[in-house]
Amino acid sequence: MDQDHGQTSLLLYNFLQCSSNNTFQKELKELDSELAVFVSKSDCLEQEYELQTDGNRCYFDMSREEILDSERQEVIQRIAAHLAQIGDTISIQPSLVDNLIQQLRNINLPDEDKKRYLAAAMEQMMQTIPLDLEQEKAQLLLTMLVAKKVMTHAPSLFRSIFYITVDYMNQNLITYIRNLVRNDMD
Repeated sequence: MDQDHGQTSLLLYNFLQCSSNNTFQKELKELDSELAVFVSKSDCLEQEYELQTDGNRCYFDMSREEILDSERQEVIQRIAAHLAQIGDTISIQPSLVDNLIQQLRNINLPDEDKKRYLAAAMEQMMQTIPLDLEQEKAQLLLTMLVAKKVMTHAPSLFRSIFYITVDYMNQNLITYIRNLVRNDMD
């Protein structure tokens, strides 16, 4: 897991945690133990899946450079909290969320197809929800917001939509996310 993936995962995780009306605290807690960015809490730097002396498991083989430092984590948490606050004021058409849920429920559907469905939903949302934000910020916010809505209405899709959303954000918004974090750290 590289730093970009960890950074994006942490951003989405904190967005979900800071959002109002999240009904998936149990899923977030389970996800917390899976994410590599949280592995740094126990200084787990050994081989993948090796049991540490303190009983924690390391889920990813990471070098010290790939672990997000505490300053970067704090910046990402602040950004996520700010975006969650904005997101709590936006309503999304239930039909858009319902359609996406129906498409994502097909367990035989490859992840690439699921990402295409998410991208199509994002295009539709960008056209129908006018936000007074720069385009990339609006896209980032709406991406995380639609993931939250899917998770809220279909908790069984929690993990799947989380990782699909992280991949989508890394493919489409990683430069913006890097700049957002870097600018906040300066």
